[in-house]
Amino acid sequence: MNKYLLAVLLIIFFYGYPAFAEPFKVPPISPGERGTIVTEYKDGGVRWEADWKTELYTENGETKLRIIYNAKGATSPFSQNQRLTWQSVAIWKAEDEFIPLSSETKIKDIAGNLLMIDKKTFNHRKNTAVFAREDLQLGTYDRKLYDITPDTLIVEGITYALRVLPFATDNPVTGKILSNEPELYNVEFVERGIEKIKTAVGEVECYKVEIVPKLGVRNIFKVFFPKTYFWFTVEPPHKWVRYEGYENGIDTPEVIMSVTNN
Repeated sequence: MNKYLLAVLLIIFFYGYPAFAEPFKVPPISPGERGTIVTEYKDGGVRWEADWKTELYTENGETKLRIIYNAKGATSPFSQNQRLTWQSVAIWKAEDEFIPLSSETKIKDIAGNLLMIDKKTFNHRKNTAVFAREDLQLGTYDRKLYDITPDTLIVEGITYALRVLPFATDNPVTGKILSNEPELYNVEFVERGIEKIKTAVGEVECYKVEIVPKLGVRNIFKVFFPKTYFWFTVEPPHKWVRYEGYENGIDTPEVIMSVTNN
């Protein structure tokens, strides 16, 4: 074989394909964790508030985590002036690995009329995920199929997955996020040092984590993306304290989410 061709093939073999994606480890979770989130527009004003709680349980011999969010206010893709309530329920496998299995969000108006249902369903054996959206106002149903890897996360529960980041190191972690737009993003989680964050119980030392989009040949356009950050307590189990960035993707408002009790 021509030695130059062999060299090219070796380069493709070692560098031309993505590295093996590993699932996130199971984070430390106490039974019955709960908290409250206040989400504000970046330029001020409350957008929505939510309470959440967790349930660890066993099903078919496998430990799972159920996360339930109950929220009220305004949310995408609806008008900023439309008052809504919604509930999101996410199920994660929480044994040997921490991977999303499913989520469902039901959005209602103040009168209790069901407006929209979003569902995410994962098939990790086939490395696929389905995002389905039923809009009961428009009478439409959209379904998208995505090819995923074991390091794929979803918004509903991502703050638990990120508890296991290698804090206090210079080691970035790669992954994917299936957003609620929906879009599948390749990202890198990079620690940006320690900051003190003001909370309802005083200042808390936190690790600042940036979510860096990996856009391939489009990386040049990252300069147009606002910075996206999470803050987690320095003290284990590294609970989530704050978020700044897009609410659900590039066509949604920039927001600040703060945990008021945790």
